[in-house]
Amino acid sequence: MSFRILVVDDEPSLRRTLERALTSFDYQVVVVADPHSAYLMLDESRFDLVLLDLRLPQMAGDTFFLAIVRRWPRLLGRVILMSGDPPSAHPDWPPELVACPILSKPFTLDSLGEMVRTVLSQTEARSDRREGNGHG
Repeated sequence: MSFRILVVDDEPSLRRTLERALTSFDYQVVVVADPHSAYLMLDESRFDLVLLDLRLPQMAGDTFFLAIVRRWPRLLGRVILMSGDPPSAHPDWPPELVACPILSKPFTLDSLGEMVRTVLSQTEARSDRREGNGHG
């Protein structure tokens, strides 16, 4: 099964790098530059994971995160935040956001791959348990 990943980042070079890296890890990847395009893609297709930059010029990433998990609740637990700021820089974040894994910029492709695999395996395990297909 090939997982579908949506990348939301306004930096063209980082979008290209993420697309190439995730594709090389055998994921289906769609990249967009802004929240509006991400909304359109999320309306059109089902994604297994969203990689979301926290610093988007059109809308703060934390605001956008809350908007997408309210509209698409199945994405809760399926979002990786990308940020150059440490989590301690955001003491006012709501619990849903605090629980998200953060890929700290700059990151290596190895750390990207490891975090994506970890989040996808955790979400698949939760789905299996909900559907009665799990072993625990």
